[in-house]
Amino acid sequence: MISEIDMSAMLEEIEKISEIKQQSSDPDQPTAKGRFEVRDRIVERIRRIAGKDSIKRVVPIQNEGDRKVQDIVLDIDDVPYLATVTYNNDLTEGWVSDLKKYPNKC
Repeated sequence: MISEIDMSAMLEEIEKISEIKQQSSDPDQPTAKGRFEVRDRIVERIRRIAGKDSIKRVVPIQNEGDRKVQDIVLDIDDVPYLATVTYNNDLTEGWVSDLKKYPNKC
């Protein structure tokens, strides 16, 4: 069982996650290969903070006008949370824009 202080620190650390794609020095690198690099790094950082088996569901990226969003459902100490990740349209920048308890559906 995680203490209240530890859980609070974990949640705060997840809320601060932000990634920017590093520019490749190889112009011949296929763009599709690194297209989801930022998303993969954000998911990996959440997994590292919350625990290896914490991520329960990663919803596909959705378009929202001038940005893209993605929901990630994770468990921290058996409490479900919903992290909303926002990306720019090029998927070169991403950050956790919201983190809240995920309501249990009956």
